[in-house]
Amino acid sequence: MKYIALLPLLFIGVLAIAQGNLQFNQVLLIDNNTATVPAGKVWKIENIVYEAVPYFQASIGSGSCAPCNGSSQMWTSYTTQTCQVPSTNPMTINGIKASAGNTGSPLWLPAGSTLAGETKTCTPNAGSYGNSCICPPPSVTAKTYISVIEFNIIP
Repeated sequence: MKYIALLPLLFIGVLAIAQGNLQFNQVLLIDNNTATVPAGKVWKIENIVYEAVPYFQASIGSGSCAPCNGSSQMWTSYTTQTCQVPSTNPMTINGIKASAGNTGSPLWLPAGSTLAGETKTCTPNAGSYGNSCICPPPSVTAKTYISVIEFNIIP
């Protein structure tokens, strides 16, 4: 009878020992460069921010269209466009495109996991309409930034 009573206590004690405590280490901002969770640590993804990069698309200009590099052309009219990473699959976890979803729950990554934000490159259309030149800037690239809290696992 004593052994039956001791068995649950022993099981609870083993569970308490098997789990480590978490200790705050640092806050990280991960961009499109792949980062790896170090040994002895875990990452908690807190938030994802989508960079919106503006660029100008000329609609009316003056002067010669050559060279069309976006910096020497005199524009009299232009529109502003935005290059932004879509909110579907804004990051890559262990080589797989993923989304944090809309659950509001944190996403935990164990040691050895890799994480990177996605990018999107936008290239404006160039050309001329009548006497007006469209000389857009070169391609622009928008990034995803991932806010991560790193914890040490204390045995």
